Amino acid sequence: MKAHRLPLLFLAAAILAASTRAQNCSATSVGFVPLNDLGAETYQGFPGGLYPGGLPMRPAAHDAAGLSQSALVVPRDAAGDPDPANGKIVLVSIGMSNTSQEFSSFVGLANADPAKSPSVVVVNGAQGGQSAQVIVNPAANFWNVVDQRLAQAGVTPAQVQAVWLKEANPNPQQAFPSHAEILRDQLRGILQIVKSRYPNTRLAYLSSRIYAGYATTSLNPEPKAYESGFSVKWVIEEQIARSAALNFDPGAGPVLAPWIAWGPYTWADGLSPRSDGLVWECADFQSDGTHPSPLGQAKVAAQLSHFFKTDATAKTWYLASPTPLCGPQALLEPYGTGAGGPNGIARLVGSGIPTFPDPMPFRAHAWGAPSLSPGAFLLGLAPLPDGAVPLLGGSLLVQPALGFPGGTSPLGKANLVVGVIPPDPALCGGAVFFQYVVADPDSPSGFDVSRGLRARVGH
Repeated sequence: MKAHRLPLLFLAAAILAASTRAQNCSATSVGFVPLNDLGAETYQGFPGGLYPGGLPMRPAAHDAAGLSQSALVVPRDAAGDPDPANGKIVLVSIGMSNTSQEFSSFVGLANADPAKSPSVVVVNGAQGGQSAQVIVNPAANFWNVVDQRLAQAGVTPAQVQAVWLKEANPNPQQAFPSHAEILRDQLRGILQIVKSRYPNTRLAYLSSRIYAGYATTSLNPEPKAYESGFSVKWVIEEQIARSAALNFDPGAGPVLAPWIAWGPYTWADGLSPRSDGLVWECADFQSDGTHPSPLGQAKVAAQLSHFFKTDATAKTWYLASPTPLCGPQALLEPYGTGAGGPNGIARLVGSGIPTFPDPMPFRAHAWGAPSLSPGAFLLGLAPLPDGAVPLLGGSLLVQPALGFPGGTSPLGKANLVVGVIPPDPALCGGAVFFQYVVADPDSPSGFDVSRGLRARVGH
């Protein structure tokens, strides 16, 4: 018996040793700044932010276009014709193994959520081993498998109206930005295939890789995982710049792609908290340090659920009762001009739209300010026009009611967690006004003062 069991013990020990070697749990940070926090600063000469100008939010015109496309997402019958009573809205995932694992967790979460519309059918079309370089071929078997999974779910390609796309390539050899540009071009091609095969697709939400610092294989380690975020950023910026290859507007020419935007941006620098608190622990990964464990899958699934239930272009069709508890659309908009020294003006943006009610906290972020300088966020209940008050060189833009310390980091950043919007109907439609002030010895007034930021609580 002992002799019989000995080889099994050796095999188990070898597997355990290989598993231990495969994952590098000491690599808790790679030192990169997440794109949503990088803002207008650069990585290897390329500006950050999720959208043009270093901003973490969609430009107003692109957001409005997305809302117009969202209005066309309605329950449809098998032939694709509107059928409010019995039709379906299919949300499908497109991508590789990580995408499949994460979306599989989301499918379970979504189907158990009473807030999801019964008309919405969530289908996991992503497949292991199906990288961007494979599925960019319209003849790839990947697409046949997606159609088979649609049929198994009792829906048709004509009912697909929204997509979550997340892709990468194994073992990319090129230096940055070349490998990211290759992936960008492949994402463009994949989006064109999606629109061709599923012509009623109006919306495609893109995500990039999660943290890969714990990986010790060459599958897709850092910095490749981080840099794939630029691939997503650049293809979205192409559409915002009205690229004909990604046109979604019938009035502007042939429609070759759905409207595209960021879905959840899921990368964070290991255990270094992102501005919204996101971290990636070693336990969030399987033994290869690349694929998410059940904990990591659940983390992405929760981000997807939050996104589809709160994003303005998704919640109207995803939720069973999208009627807002309050009337106006939640709003974030800058105003005024601000003032600064020769190094420019500190920038102020918000993240987490002030949606009512929303379990995710609303935050204000300042960047582009002097490094390690004392500063403060000003919060008021009313705006001031440029030059109305001589304080701060005439650039005070809020009637300050509260002030919050906000000294800058070595990168010239500062963050303010405003908090979760309380479920009080009296707050509906209310607006608050923010401004950031930071000491700057190079400025004529001794301070840099950002533009104002108006945040209106809405649905």
